[in-house]
Amino acid sequence: MAAAMAVMTDQLLDSRVARLESDVTHIRSDIADMKVDIRELRSGLADVREQIGGLRAHVQEQIGGLHAHVQTQVGGLRASVDLKLANLDHKLTRGIASTRIWMLLQSAAILGVMARAFGWL
Repeated sequence: MAAAMAVMTDQLLDSRVARLESDVTHIRSDIADMKVDIRELRSGLADVREQIGGLRAHVQEQIGGLHAHVQTQVGGLRASVDLKLANLDHKLTRGIASTRIWMLLQSAAILGVMARAFGWL
């Protein structure tokens, strides 16, 4: 009986070892597949990096063009504002001079009326 038990234990042990070997074979197969997938991902990642580098260069070029355009527009606006301010300054100066002349004429007229009234003239 002990011999039969030993044979059954050996058969059970052999079946377990065979199952473990089969599982290890599947694990090795899965790891090999994972290695292939990782290699593919690395090559895909390199392509993505190249595309991102190209996009970065394109965006920087577009930003440079936009910067130049904004500078041109700001320069034009600055010239327009300077011209309008100079025109406004001229109008205000002419208006102030005109007001001073009217004030002097009115003062002279009032002084003339007062001189006549007091008998100075």
